Amino acid sequence: MRSLVRVFGLLLLLIVPSCAREETEPLRLGTVLWPGSEPLFLARELGLTDDRSVRLVEYASLGEVGRAFRNGVIDAAHMTLDMALVLQQHGFEPRVVLVLDYSHGGDALLARPEVRRLENLRGRKVAVEDLTTSPYVLGRALEQAGLRPSDVQIVRIPVDQQVRAYEAGEVDAVVTFEPFVDRLRRAGAHELFDSSALPEEIIDVLVVREDRLARYSRQVEHLLQGWFQGLEYLRRDPDGAAARMSPRLDMSPSEFTTAMRSLRLLSLDENRALLGAPSPALVGPARRLQRFMLSQGLMQEPIRSEEMLDARFLEEVREDGR
Repeated sequence: MRSLVRVFGLLLLLIVPSCAREETEPLRLGTVLWPGSEPLFLARELGLTDDRSVRLVEYASLGEVGRAFRNGVIDAAHMTLDMALVLQQHGFEPRVVLVLDYSHGGDALLARPEVRRLENLRGRKVAVEDLTTSPYVLGRALEQAGLRPSDVQIVRIPVDQQVRAYEAGEVDAVVTFEPFVDRLRRAGAHELFDSSALPEEIIDVLVVREDRLARYSRQVEHLLQGWFQGLEYLRRDPDGAAARMSPRLDMSPSEFTTAMRSLRLLSLDENRALLGAPSPALVGPARRLQRFMLSQGLMQEPIRSEEMLDARFLEEVREDGR
């Protein structure tokens, strides 16, 4: 009997630490260079979130973020709503727990100086990043000029390699986002189209894999609380926040402040309206986005976008952190 008790005790010693490890395992959140994701890093720097609860995993491109999410390498990701729709269509079950921002100029189509108008893109080489919002922005821009994607030569290049491709003369135009918009301007490109022409269409969201939500519920609440406290710090001390956030994007604080004007960060009340039942306001924009994507072959079949939205974690959050 004593030997059985000892065996049972040893088994408990093996089981309990593994459970503790699982309970304290951090949520792995995939991010990419983008002014709208910087409050995540600001919250970490200010101690509003910690690596024991949330681990920020930095990727070179949104395409890499999407692949990591699909392969289960990360538990959550910062991505655009159109990317989330495609993931849902393919059965990867992303759940939108936070709407980060609207892009109002932060995404853009830039071209060489001799390409003066959108109509001049016919037959030209245009760089886009695969599996991201770039094909959507290109499609909407070409639609405005009476062109279709088949009227240009689409070259699929990761976002971190697009400036090099432009400077090497490999492409005539690039669809990208800040801070790469700023870098292309420095290289001599000019804007033909940007997301300010698409009000509330380019939407950045934070998604968590549906099969990881229960395991990481505490970490998700911690992350959202830190996010809104970071936004409050940004509101109170914009200059100090810009000084902290700009170095990662290789921008000066003034350049970062200008880039931040090309997007709109959303408040807690706005998030609750966008994601909360019984009538989530995000459903309308998601349906409009989906219709265009279906018409352009960017999605193959419709989905019920409302099934992606999860507002329950927002109910426990306060902007002042109290």
